[in-house]
Amino acid sequence: MNYQSMSFYVPSNWPAILLRSKKGTTPYTVIYAYSNVYYFRFPVPTQHLGMTYDPQIQAVYFHRYMSNAYFLTYMNLFYKLLFSFFRIFFNKLKIVGKGYYIYKNFRNTVTPTFGYAHRLYFYSYFLSVKFLSKTSIFIFGLSVKDVYLKSYELQHSKPMNVFTGRGVRFTRQIVYRKQGKVSSYR
Repeated sequence: MNYQSMSFYVPSNWPAILLRSKKGTTPYTVIYAYSNVYYFRFPVPTQHLGMTYDPQIQAVYFHRYMSNAYFLTYMNLFYKLLFSFFRIFFNKLKIVGKGYYIYKNFRNTVTPTFGYAHRLYFYSYFLSVKFLSKTSIFIFGLSVKDVYLKSYELQHSKPMNVFTGRGVRFTRQIVYRKQGKVSSYR
């Protein structure tokens, strides 16, 4: 027999639901997984396919006695689509200026000190923040929207000064400084 078994794991922060069709209709199952940012619906034709779900490790197992090229192509395309959601997006920010520092607590709350009277707090719920030094920060996560929104929010908290070059900027950002006032009495 040509027995084949395939499995895939639903990420731990994605709740998953298996919806099966009624008896007497075309046999198919829909795997519905969702997160706080997006959802994913995947129909699986289960006519000659055994399917089990383990909720403790969130794994879906497919068992098939006869495999064909269609099923293998279908599963390969599904894996490519699923793993495209796991690419990590990142931004690296640098703080330039004397007395400008950044602090972080255990809940990924970023607190820059720019000499303001009140502290600024930036909460990052779905992102991870790594501090490379006192003045550079590395923000990464699975959602490109969250990463860029949080990076631009941090950047706009202290925009770059065009004359001195002090402020928050991206690491490979090209900075052009303006020339100051030139005295006519030279």
